[in-house]
Amino acid sequence: MIRELRVDAARCTHCRQCLDVCSTNVIGWDEGRDRPYAQFPLDCQLCCICEDACPAGAITVIPNWGLKYYPDYLSKGGMERVKRAHNG
Repeated sequence: MIRELRVDAARCTHCRQCLDVCSTNVIGWDEGRDRPYAQFPLDCQLCCICEDACPAGAITVIPNWGLKYYPDYLSKGGMERVKRAHNG
C-alpha cells in the first residue's frame, strides 16, 4: 500500500503511461489538475512500474509500511473497516 503517489507537476508530460502500466488500477487521472493521483492506494502492490514507465521521472511511490495488506479481506468490502481501524 502506498502512503503517497508523489507527482512532480513540473516534470509530468501528461503522457498517462503510468495509467496504462498499472495492473491494479491504482492510478487515476485528476482532470482538474491534469495529472495522475492514487485513486485506490490500498490496492497498490508496490511494484513501482509506474515510476519506471514515466519517461520524465515525475512519479515517486512512497510506501506505507505501517499498514498491513489483506487482499482477500479488502476485496470482500473490508477496505472501509481497515481505514477506520487505522484512522481512529
